[in-house]
Amino acid sequence: MTPETTPGLGAIAVAQDEPILRAPDGEISILVARDDITITRARYAAGQSIAGRHVHAHHTDAFYVLEGKLIFQIGRERETVTVSRGGFVAVPPGVAHALRVTPEQPACWLTIHTPDGGFAAFMRGICDNVAVAWDIDPVPVDGGGPASDATVAHAI
Repeated sequence: MTPETTPGLGAIAVAQDEPILRAPDGEISILVARDDITITRARYAAGQSIAGRHVHAHHTDAFYVLEGKLIFQIGRERETVTVSRGGFVAVPPGVAHALRVTPEQPACWLTIHTPDGGFAAFMRGICDNVAVAWDIDPVPVDGGGPASDATVAHAI
């Protein structure tokens, strides 16, 4: 991947479906990797747990569902929300969240980290079997921010 220059954005690294993980029950590819934003596309089998509860200190973690349904657990209240095709969830810094695929069918979605927070390097580390630190932390003792700080938009 070679950085290119885009007017107003400077040097960016854009991947054309850079594969990170390919397995029978799931796959992940990086679509865009820049300091200000990283976008990945993931597809996982029904019932797969994708990420346990965690927080990010410095970036928003957002999800746009392309196919199927994702179940999110958001905020210190552990509010559970199911989002289907066309739905969107954005979790700001300090708000705990977890996600999994519903047991009924596989799902495909975009994950958007803004700013990147080291996520692209972390994903590439998975591909290279190298541990890479990035902006992810355990849920604080107080549970983090409330679910109401997150944005949840269901498809119409």
